[in-house]
Amino acid sequence: MAACARRALSAHMPRCARCAGAPPARICYMRHVPDMCVILGNSKGNEWTYVNEGMRCERYGQLAKAASKFSKALGINPHNVTALNHMANVMYGAGRYEQAAAYYDRAIAADPKNIGALHGKGLSLEKQHRYELALECFGRVLEIDPAYEDSAAYAALCKSWMGDPESALETLDRITLENPNHADAHYCKSRVFARMDRTSESLASLDDARMAESRISDALYEEGQDLTRRRKHEKAVELYTKALHYNPENTKALVAKGWTLDFAGLPTKDVFPFFEKALEADPRCTDALLNMGFIYDRTGMYQKAADCFDRILEYDAKSVRALYSKGVALYSLKEHAAAVFFCDAAIRLAPHDAKALCSMVWVLEHLKRHEDALRYCDMAIAADPGYAYAQSYRGKLLYVMGRYAEARRCYEAVLAMDPDNKTAEYYYGKVVEKMDSDEKRRTRRKGR
Repeated sequence: MAACARRALSAHMPRCARCAGAPPARICYMRHVPDMCVILGNSKGNEWTYVNEGMRCERYGQLAKAASKFSKALGINPHNVTALNHMANVMYGAGRYEQAAAYYDRAIAADPKNIGALHGKGLSLEKQHRYELALECFGRVLEIDPAYEDSAAYAALCKSWMGDPESALETLDRITLENPNHADAHYCKSRVFARMDRTSESLASLDDARMAESRISDALYEEGQDLTRRRKHEKAVELYTKALHYNPENTKALVAKGWTLDFAGLPTKDVFPFFEKALEADPRCTDALLNMGFIYDRTGMYQKAADCFDRILEYDAKSVRALYSKGVALYSLKEHAAAVFFCDAAIRLAPHDAKALCSMVWVLEHLKRHEDALRYCDMAIAADPGYAYAQSYRGKLLYVMGRYAEARRCYEAVLAMDPDNKTAEYYYGKVVEKMDSDEKRRTRRKGR
């Protein structure tokens, strides 16, 4: 993850020419990050607008953009602690520890009891092998909050570097005993054992750290899924990002983050890397291949979509979702008979799968086989009476077939299930308008 952040931050803009050789009063406030500089007083807008935009970019993993937003906020208010902390976090994630420590320092100057900044500065100093200064930072955190185990773990690590490994192990043993999922404490313990040439114990602690990270990652993914179900997508993607911090090969979190970014409307180039990473971790990650196929299909790249579904069918010939999804892609490739064949194959495997049935409805409706499509639509509704998409599609078919009263009842049923269904709302209006028009025409005929 740090490597990715480093690459993102090094894809730099040109050095600010106005800063080079400027007198001290006009030196860019970010003079120690010349590729992201903003001249003080030159930025316009509300600092919190930039902070919030930066935090959003950070959640989505767009670290260079996040740094740019935070620097604009600091150009307006150099003492904004939130912007300073987040800029420091970005620098730390990019491996720019000296610059991270400088930003944390500025946050501490503005808020001397800011635990996040104190701990972050300690981590940055430890990375620079400045153990005494790092220990001071962790000590200040523990004075404010004696229960802050993250700082206790790294304080122990610093003590080991300063010649007291036994005391360090006592502290780390206590932390891991009380909290087996404290991954940082396990990592610190592994490093202490390594320094003491206790290789087997070092490797065991490293394994414990990885298992703890995997458990934390899975728990964060599940929390993210709960937020996704409640349509809190921004908060969900933040949890998926944290899950991937702990386990970059968590395929469920990778797919979920990719799906959420796609849902949020980010470009394909920002979405596909998550599916590709999932496939690197597991070449048979069906959810990654399905989502890639759906995006290809949606963007008109039907052959690539079909290829994704074929990759699934190579190792799972009974994947219902891959079968009917391939059928839809094949229709768009004008392979109509094959499209019907693959949708039918999916339905034979899962006769009560409403989505498989509705895929056949879609193909048949596009082939203008409305009666056949309506039959499959009724089967989908029988399989899942609460499936609004099937009810809405039934209304559309009936509307096309001129059976307006039945179509109207379908759309009323959809809107009862899903009052915000804009498609149903639109077609309901069309049906009512058509029925009113027909009624007026009949009335005029009677009056003649």
